[in-house]
Amino acid sequence: MSKIVQPIYPRKLPSNQAPVSFRPFTVKEEKSMLLALQEADIETMASAINSLISACTDGRVDPDQIPYYDTEYLFLQIRSKSIGEIIDMVGKCECSPEARTEFSVDIETVKVEPAPTGNITLSIPDTEYKIEFRHPSLTDFVKSVKTKGECAEEIVANCIVRVFTDTEVMDWDYKEKLEFVESMSTRQQKGIATFMKEMPMVKLPAPYTCVKCNKEHTNVLSGFENFFV
Repeated sequence: MSKIVQPIYPRKLPSNQAPVSFRPFTVKEEKSMLLALQEADIETMASAINSLISACTDGRVDPDQIPYYDTEYLFLQIRSKSIGEIIDMVGKCECSPEARTEFSVDIETVKVEPAPTGNITLSIPDTEYKIEFRHPSLTDFVKSVKTKGECAEEIVANCIVRVFTDTEVMDWDYKEKLEFVESMSTRQQKGIATFMKEMPMVKLPAPYTCVKCNKEHTNVLSGFENFFV
């Protein structure tokens, strides 16, 4: 049986400018994604997105090994080559419950802000330890949302790439990293908290002018649920 050979598109990941290539998703893959979205469960949606990205990059990109914003950016790029660069939307306005404005946004205008800086190395105050720390992946992000932040220490531990001193690199497993994080004071975790808080985000400008009152709206879209329409 013959199959259509899909084109391959090159891009660079925002976090480190690493080159990646992908193909558009198929109709079958799109249906699976839509079913996942209809369940309105963030864990189900994230699993579907991870599977989609892995499939469209021929397994060369593991969403669990890249920052959340890389996954979101790559998903948006795949969506643009699969469905189209333009997303048609309808905007509301407080001038009237009936006010509806049809407008379009162009995926090519997407931004990742603030500019990613990759992993960061932090010195832990009052100790000889330093840690190399990465931004959370989509799976980490979902876990934080599902637990309403109650697993913060676990997510921090999972984002530690390595712990080291001037003379030694610690050969620690996840459990040991978690114990290390849980032993920190609030002050010692301050640098990590700032790094997490300032994590870059994928932003898609979505301005429109209300057709009823001419008010200008300067919306910015962010999040998978907004991009898959």
